Amino acid sequence: MIQINAGAGGAGILAPGNERTGDEVLSWLRSRATRHAPQGDADLPPGRRDPLDTDVLDCLLDVLDPEVGISVVHLGLVYRAARTPDRIEVDLTLTARTCPLAGLIVEDAHDCLRRRFNDCRDIEVRLVWTPGWTPDRISDLGLALLGRPPRGLS
Repeated sequence: MIQINAGAGGAGILAPGNERTGDEVLSWLRSRATRHAPQGDADLPPGRRDPLDTDVLDCLLDVLDPEVGISVVHLGLVYRAARTPDRIEVDLTLTARTCPLAGLIVEDAHDCLRRRFNDCRDIEVRLVWTPGWTPDRISDLGLALLGRPPRGLS
């Protein structure tokens, strides 16, 4: 059980006594990713502005940024996660274009998706650079894991 306190304005923080299920946490992350998407999302091609599929996000929670040890979901690196019975498409970015571990992260995401959705014929994980990533995309849980105060409480 993950504990999230929705707090004022929907800002999620770890807090004792306010238990949420994994589905509720994923729903919160999904709404946060949608609400707090960078202004540059308008630059994405029309087919790349789909909502985030909660089952795909759940799977991607296991994909860690090897430099910080935090999920690509909590770091706000997943821009798109779409799923049909025959195809999964994920667009993710990195904190820097020069990341030497880019291939490893993409491969790890693809492998996690293949293990979870082994009956899916086509899985595509793409690195995208538009819009550029900013720390504002990090979830409050991600901030807590980084030892940072949640937004609005610093």
